[in-house]
Amino acid sequence: MLGSVKKIWSMCIIASGIVSGNLYAQISDSAIYKTDEINVISKKIIISKYESPVKIQLLDKEMINNKNGNSLSDALQLGSGVFIKTYGGNGALSTISMNGLGAEHTLVLLNGFRLNSAQNNQVDLNTVSKDNIESIEIMNNGASSLYGSEALGGVINVITKNTGKGDMGFTVNGQIGSYDQRKIFLKADKRFRKFSISLDYTSEYSLNNYEYYFNNGLNTVLKERENSTFSLRNFSAGIDYALNNNSSVKYYTNYSDQSRENPGLETGNEPAYNLQTDKNWNNILSYSNVLSDKLTFKSEFNFQNFLSNYYGNDFIKSYYKNIFISGQSLISYYIKSAEITGGVEMDYATLNSNETEAGIYRIQPGIFAVSRIDLTNYLKIFPSLRYDYISDISKNVFSGNFGINVKPFSKTDLNIKASAGNNFAAPTFNELYWNDQGNKDLQPETSVNYETGIIYGFSLYSENSVEFTYSHINAENKIVWSPVSNGKWTPQNIGLSESNVFLFDLNSRKVISDKVSVIFGLSYSYTQALKTSSEYENDPTFGKQIFYVPEEMAKLNLSLNYINTGLNLFYTFTGSRYTNFENTESLSPVDLIEANVFQNFSFYNISTQIKFEVNNLLNTDYQMISGYPMPLRNYNVTLSLNY
Repeated sequence: MLGSVKKIWSMCIIASGIVSGNLYAQISDSAIYKTDEINVISKKIIISKYESPVKIQLLDKEMINNKNGNSLSDALQLGSGVFIKTYGGNGALSTISMNGLGAEHTLVLLNGFRLNSAQNNQVDLNTVSKDNIESIEIMNNGASSLYGSEALGGVINVITKNTGKGDMGFTVNGQIGSYDQRKIFLKADKRFRKFSISLDYTSEYSLNNYEYYFNNGLNTVLKERENSTFSLRNFSAGIDYALNNNSSVKYYTNYSDQSRENPGLETGNEPAYNLQTDKNWNNILSYSNVLSDKLTFKSEFNFQNFLSNYYGNDFIKSYYKNIFISGQSLISYYIKSAEITGGVEMDYATLNSNETEAGIYRIQPGIFAVSRIDLTNYLKIFPSLRYDYISDISKNVFSGNFGINVKPFSKTDLNIKASAGNNFAAPTFNELYWNDQGNKDLQPETSVNYETGIIYGFSLYSENSVEFTYSHINAENKIVWSPVSNGKWTPQNIGLSESNVFLFDLNSRKVISDKVSVIFGLSYSYTQALKTSSEYENDPTFGKQIFYVPEEMAKLNLSLNYINTGLNLFYTFTGSRYTNFENTESLSPVDLIEANVFQNFSFYNISTQIKFEVNNLLNTDYQMISGYPMPLRNYNVTLSLNY
């Protein structure tokens, strides 16, 4: 641990010197960290990262566009305390882990609506293209009192791009790269008087036959990944219509069609041929009305139809059809010293699969209230409360949270924050209704979450923010698949875990002149996630780190811009990950560097950018998940035209 900390702080000192060196005499820039507001709590409460009672992060459009890669998983690599579990190269399964908990404990939203399926409570981040993402909000703690199920470890809210604001706009984006990588992105938008529309289409393909090293027990050989082809088609449309000055209707639809081969574990033998296809149609319709300067009303409806098919040998042919329907209405009341939002939500989920029982469905109504109350100019409190009913297990769930934010000095951007609350995750359809192995007696997983932190914004050569956060999570009734007397495995509520997480973030931005700007970000996280339950006497897994949860992570990003030329550099350190419950085997720490350079041009009314990306710059031989080798050094070139 000491060696990695020294390495991290060495890089911090070097990068800080790049940002601040020789900048003192330059012109001052706007206080971007003092005015940056984000839609925290999925537009239920709007507040800055300084005034929030919990740690929040905003990945804006510039950060997302600067990052290498094409999917949501690539963009989320920028998040502090976010660990992405990737099972291979381009298009392979990628899931998220936050605060020492699993992907099924992190809620992923699209414009405020959940993407986690009731089938397994997870989201494959590589099925979401980043082309249409405007920003990403990250809440580094549980929030069931706001969102309901799955929000034990954290919340990710993906916000799509708005429809066009000009008369007419076009974007054409083409990419080629290593392993026969090909991609094209087309976008068109048009605004009329009260009506605007936006259409976009993405097509991506990769043979994905990347090179990697494999140790066969005698020596290390260079191999090429087989049966790993990936293809994706994605279509989105957005429509905005202003009914009058106070009310509007918005409709967003997205259809994605993905096909990928899954070679499975690398064992030294020829990989088996497995094919997975995913088709997802997502629709969001919303109506909003500003009733007065103190009162607003909003009603939203979401329909998702998600179909997955798995094909292997003659004995493997599975399908899963998930349908999710959700509606919510909320009303917000604003006065000078308070903001209160209350509403109702109704979710309906169903699953049709040859791997589970027939006739599965869940109705989950919810009622919630969340507020911000300014007791004084220096003290804000944030109480929230929610009730959910889970129909298929006949369970009533109450969740609540109480947060505070203290600003001790009126003229200094120093804020102290703290929160405490309970959270839950409903059992999945797989856990309840898997053929011959499901357990219908399962109860929701639960947790009690505590968080405290301090954030300080200051101007010293550049505009800076520094934040320290500590989180503690006690998770109970965790669902664990265990062997039973007949030799089969079945899920049971027997798991306990305890997470202690320390996060440090430093962000700086300097506009040196109208020609030169520098952006720097550094984050470090230490996560102790211990299994605190025993399945039997002298259980050797008791008190051990949960497997595939790295104790240490560090991330550094640096952007340099000079007139029309730019350089982006990304460094990620991922500490060792245990690969078994007993903590006797582990994967080595990983140092990864990505970089890209770009050049902007302009002729007539067309702006052009050419961008060259290098991934795994150090040509590191590594795995994030044991048995799933990752690509060595590879490249992409992108040409973009915007009108």
